[in-house]
Amino acid sequence: MNLVFINGSPRTTKSNTGKLMDRFLRGFQETAGNTFDQEYLFKHRKYFGQLVEKFAAAENVIIGFPLYVDAMPGSVKEFIEALEPLTGRKNLPALGFVVQCGFPETAHLRFVARYCEKLARRLGCQPLGSILKGGCEGLDVQPDFLKAKYFSSFYAIGAHFGKTGNFDETLLKKLAHPEHLKAENMLQLIPFINQGLWDAQMEKNNVLDKSFDRPLLP
Repeated sequence: MNLVFINGSPRTTKSNTGKLMDRFLRGFQETAGNTFDQEYLFKHRKYFGQLVEKFAAAENVIIGFPLYVDAMPGSVKEFIEALEPLTGRKNLPALGFVVQCGFPETAHLRFVARYCEKLARRLGCQPLGSILKGGCEGLDVQPDFLKAKYFSSFYAIGAHFGKTGNFDETLLKKLAHPEHLKAENMLQLIPFINQGLWDAQMEKNNVLDKSFDRPLLP
């Protein structure tokens, strides 16, 4: 089986999307004979023609991107629009998506997932579905046990896809937890995020004492 993974993150090789999909691709390669190509959408932005034709000739395509405050990156939308001439062409690839965001609740990702799956049908591709995961901002500074949980899930989903050509719904549901957080969870989580992500960055840059400054006020 062949797979083309298109990384739509503006961070390219340093993206959280890529770190997660690296584990998926390792699992995918567990099955003998499976091969993949990885493309970085940002590198093709000046001319999508070659990548559009690679998309059309592929057996399977997964497009991955981060969600930025409920919106996909502009380059991803631009590439989607470049696919329009393929609509209705025969033998288009099976098409799936992986979408991650910093928000901890997967509910933030559901609307763009619906859009992506509708897109696959409108193009005439076999829809594979979407791999969704919230809470992925700051993977570099998150606790190892938490990252290991994410990575093992992506590996398992990739291994299953490599054997069957489908995403395992049970694994997707497990990965997507939590769908919503309760108020008491938010009260626990917000201080952790503030300290583990933002305060740590400000300490690194020696500006923690300025965290409540308001320089734009008169």
